[in-house]
Amino acid sequence: MLKHAVSEEQLRQIRTLYEASFPQSEKKPFEMMLEKKELFELLSIEDEEGHFRGLAIMIISGDLVLLDYFAVEPACQGAGLGSIVLRELQERYGRERIVVEIERTAGAEAEAAENYRDRLRRKAFYLKNGMKETGLQVKLLGVEMEVLTFGRKLTFREYASIYEKVFSGGLKNKIELL
Repeated sequence: MLKHAVSEEQLRQIRTLYEASFPQSEKKPFEMMLEKKELFELLSIEDEEGHFRGLAIMIISGDLVLLDYFAVEPACQGAGLGSIVLRELQERYGRERIVVEIERTAGAEAEAAENYRDRLRRKAFYLKNGMKETGLQVKLLGVEMEVLTFGRKLTFREYASIYEKVFSGGLKNKIELL
């Protein structure tokens, strides 16, 4: 189901879903992710017949793996595919600590957000699938986020180190603990 994206068609499908699924304020340049192959792993989610169904974009940093972007085609949502993929990611990266960021769900600003219901639904999905709250709430490039893992401890310093590695330390002042 998870395949390392290598073909032009896989990359085109991933890019199209990526552009449609995430707010501009949370997107990294797609070309940068392609160029930094040693840090980013672009995975195509495909069904048994090889049809594209979604994407998972991972950042690999030592024993930490950030599920940076995760999206399932709208027509395939609600059928359990996302849960299956999370289990596959746990198997694939079992020795590493998998980290997920979600838009913050607590506080007046979060509750007033246009996508508040989506935020709550997203958090419930991850918690239902075994992820745990780390207690880390961060502001990343101006966006307030909560950090989840599959129950393994994570410090703010470890979390921030993922971005420092990817962006050669240039992001250090753009991540703050809330």
